[in-house]
Amino acid sequence: MLTALLIRLVRIAVHRAGITIAVASVLTLLSGIYAARHFAIDTDIDRLLESNAPWALRDAAIDKAFPQRRQMILAVVQAPARELADAAADALAADLETQTQRFRTVSRPGGGEYFGRAGLMFLPTEEVQKLTAQLQEAKPLIGLLQRDPSLRGLSDTLSTTLALPLQLGQVKLEDMASLLERSAAAIEGTLAGQHAALSWMDLDTQPKDKPTQASAFVAITPKLDFANLAAGGDASDLIRASAARLDLSRKFNATVRLTGPQPLADEEFASVAEGAILNGVLTLLLVIVILWLALRSTKLIAAVLISLIAGLIVTAALGLAMVGSLNMISVAFAVLFIGLGGDFGIQFGVRYRAERHEHPTLHLALERSAAVAGGPLALAAAATALAFFCFLPTDYRGVAELGLIAGAGMLVAFFFTLTLLPALISVFRPHGEPTLPSVRWLAPADEFFERHRNAVLIGAGVLILAGVPLLTHLRFDFDPLNLKDPNSESMATLRALADAPEAGTEDVSVLAPSLDDAQKTAKRLAAVPEVLRTITLYSLVPEDQEAKLPLISAASAVLSPILAQPTAAAASDALRVAALKRLGSQLELAAEDHPGAGSAPALRLAKAVQRLAGADPRQRDRAEAAIALPLRLSLARLQLALQAQPVSVKDVPPALVRDWVTPDGRALVSITPRLPAPDSDDFPDTLDQFIDAVLRADPRAASGPISVRGSADTIMGAFGKATGYALLSITLLLWITLRRFGDVLRTLVPLLVSTLVTLEVCVLIDLPLNFANVIALPLLLGVGVAFKIYYVMAWRAGQTHLLQSSLTHAVLFSAATTAAAFGSLSFSHHPGTASMGQLLALALACTLIGAVFFQPILLGRPRDTVRTPIPPDLQDDEGSLELVSSAGRKTSVGD
Repeated sequence: MLTALLIRLVRIAVHRAGITIAVASVLTLLSGIYAARHFAIDTDIDRLLESNAPWALRDAAIDKAFPQRRQMILAVVQAPARELADAAADALAADLETQTQRFRTVSRPGGGEYFGRAGLMFLPTEEVQKLTAQLQEAKPLIGLLQRDPSLRGLSDTLSTTLALPLQLGQVKLEDMASLLERSAAAIEGTLAGQHAALSWMDLDTQPKDKPTQASAFVAITPKLDFANLAAGGDASDLIRASAARLDLSRKFNATVRLTGPQPLADEEFASVAEGAILNGVLTLLLVIVILWLALRSTKLIAAVLISLIAGLIVTAALGLAMVGSLNMISVAFAVLFIGLGGDFGIQFGVRYRAERHEHPTLHLALERSAAVAGGPLALAAAATALAFFCFLPTDYRGVAELGLIAGAGMLVAFFFTLTLLPALISVFRPHGEPTLPSVRWLAPADEFFERHRNAVLIGAGVLILAGVPLLTHLRFDFDPLNLKDPNSESMATLRALADAPEAGTEDVSVLAPSLDDAQKTAKRLAAVPEVLRTITLYSLVPEDQEAKLPLISAASAVLSPILAQPTAAAASDALRVAALKRLGSQLELAAEDHPGAGSAPALRLAKAVQRLAGADPRQRDRAEAAIALPLRLSLARLQLALQAQPVSVKDVPPALVRDWVTPDGRALVSITPRLPAPDSDDFPDTLDQFIDAVLRADPRAASGPISVRGSADTIMGAFGKATGYALLSITLLLWITLRRFGDVLRTLVPLLVSTLVTLEVCVLIDLPLNFANVIALPLLLGVGVAFKIYYVMAWRAGQTHLLQSSLTHAVLFSAATTAAAFGSLSFSHHPGTASMGQLLALALACTLIGAVFFQPILLGRPRDTVRTPIPPDLQDDEGSLELVSSAGRKTSVGD
């Protein structure tokens, strides 16, 4: 019944070719208009996975309470000194706060006026006592620096210190070694054109021999537009424009780089799109070349391409109508359609060539092509569509929508292959076929495998089973960061901040009903050995203020009058040169008179300042900015810190409060793990131990690595279900169609073997499974069963010498088309997409080898002939439809 129906469908399309083409054209045009008007991509990655698992519900509750955390842009301001980085970040934050139309909130984690004023109080009480005492003792020096915080003033102050106090023993040269070393390094770096500066705040911790980069942070919550591919792209551009307008690079030698959840998502989408057009064009050209090798006719190729493109447009319209908007996974339906839909066109086209070789009448060749290829094509389309539809019951919404669109696309491709394609062929009227399409070079393989079938089967089985132990080494990489472009700005910045608390890539959170409960939770979790630190809103309020404030007040009484005095006018360049020369001479004398730990740094600085004195004035300007500007900023920060007042939660800036407490009073606890280096072999196990320990201590914990592990379990469960559903549904479909359990096994066993070999090869080439490429495994069932069905149906029809037949000719080139489409993903700039293309291409190669070589060997000689009723007008003289092998044998397949 199916064969007769398909023959009738092709006959109508051929005899009513004009009407068929007109209807298909109108349908394609309307679909194109609908797709253009309704095209939309939802770039909200949070909607790709929908799960009701406990971890997902907890994660969703935190996201709903603190949506800004998932949408945050973290501007990382880097400069060669902490003072410069803080000043640049303060300027950037102040500018962005005025742009309320584009940014919801702007805050300075660990910086800004609040932390500047309360900065000293965040130190331990003992350190506050020590530091304030040192500051009071340094009153004369601070006074000198405040009066002239310039390169000239610094040189004169240091010269004075080296002259009399050093000679009198009031100071020791070795005690000045750190200042001398770092000053020399800053000047040398400046003279070498490097980004160098002297940080007065980090004088004891700054590296001696090389320039360093300090970081300050601005946390921004933008207003997003999810209709754009990069929802936060406009906001990121505005931040960069602000940095350029403020001239942070020239003023503070600062750079601004963006990272955080939103830039990571935006740049991930950009990396997916980057090079997509070029890859698409190259893929299309490669498909055309493959079509030429398979079909050898320009008119036939044109018919297949028109049918394929029309089906793609109709599928796009159907997809948008069914799901509303595409997501970042479902947009891959186009690649899958071209790869798999092209298979149907090549199968029918090659069958048409074979029939046209035997029967010069074009219409008869088309109808006989439907009689021979229609059934296998229908079964292959149904099996492939079922494999896609099996994603629908899973929680992985992104892939479920892809399955819905691609599954419908397989049905569209099959319908167009048996209607529009024959109609176009009948109108284009390609030339006849002087030779039968075949793979004659495989004839020796046919003979060899026929003679040594059992030995080959045993050898292949032993080899495959020998590789089974490799599966214990199959890697699963479910770190979502590894699927992002490592060269993107956001990802490179995040990796560089691996140890910064602001990055928090491995932090987990607890949503507590109140701030008091959050504080109790933080204290309890801080006692867990695997936990490094816990943070709540209370962490932003200094402790032991009663003991610290008197110490700061006493220092303020001594130093504030000095810090408030006016500074001297800027010195001329000639005065700077003179001061530098004097300093060089004093340093040489000090090194000569006081040998020891401080002499080498003194000589090094002497050489540096002497070179600076003889350099271009612009070099001295740069040295002024590298040494004197951080000093001025440091003195201003000290003046602000000495104005400390009692603070409470009410004094924390509102933008920071909103990051930790919701308007209804719920509060967040952030828990940071105690981990080894990210590249350590112990890192994954230690992270798992941290997750388990925190969940035991507080089952409310969520987000971060807990969500990653939960997502991995959910996604693997989804693909496990999809694979099981696909295997079951395809088995039932094969049973309904083939009606013989042995034939069903002959179709499925090579498919399972191909899957096993694919995974074994993954181990050998070190290709881990991840969130993106695991989609290849369920698809392997649908794609692979199509190839194997072709051979089983031909074998059931009594065809022999399958390797050299026109069927193998069609399978090889249809697989090449699919490989071209899938393989194009391998060249994506997005690592996740590239890995998906690699695994799809690998799975396809293993499936093709299994179909072309293992399948015919497994089948052996035809058991008997399965007869299919054929209309009388398509029968040969003997009253049967004949399959003609490349070897010239004729086999009856139906009366």
